[in-house]
Amino acid sequence: MDVIFETQRGRPFSIEVGFFDTVLEIKEKVQKYQGIPIPSQTLVFNGKVLQDEKDVEFCEILQNSRIQLLLAPEPDKAQVNIEQSSPSKKIQLNLTDNTEIDVNIRSSPTGSGTGSAGAASTGSKRLKLMVLPKCETKKIPVEVNASDNVRELRKELQKLHQRLHFHLPQEGYFFIYKQNVMDEDRSFRWHQVAQGDTIEIFNGSVTGGS
Repeated sequence: MDVIFETQRGRPFSIEVGFFDTVLEIKEKVQKYQGIPIPSQTLVFNGKVLQDEKDVEFCEILQNSRIQLLLAPEPDKAQVNIEQSSPSKKIQLNLTDNTEIDVNIRSSPTGSGTGSAGAASTGSKRLKLMVLPKCETKKIPVEVNASDNVRELRKELQKLHQRLHFHLPQEGYFFIYKQNVMDEDRSFRWHQVAQGDTIEIFNGSVTGGS
């Protein structure tokens, strides 16, 4: 018999099921024909969530019954790039939430950007930046020196946190600038951070070794 599935997005679809199929077997058919993973599926019929071990007869599913198919939300996914100065360097991202990150590792640009040309263009001037904590919409204004290492930003945020009481991860965090993980031992000038740019905070840590 055919059963109709209604989703929160997209058009309804029908799948042929057997009278003695279990709910889990129905989910397997949905995965096979619609490409929806079983863990993401929740089936609701007559206002009740269907249990995997129950069968069609127990659930009183009939020809052309309409079953609601609820889909679990997909995890946040971000793409970041990691710069490394040595091909043998290993870098690991440890996240403290369910965020998925695509990591692209590429070689560092030639030179450190701290030569006379870089110094002439940016010097040690003050930069007014905006910092955006993850899962928040309000940006935090911060002032740093262009020649400061990124690590100094942590100190500034700690000072501001005591006064402004914004959310700052307690389990560790790292900085993202233009989808790049920032090397905290290098300067803002090296990262080519410009006046008014935004730096994002991600929960977790970055570890590296040889």
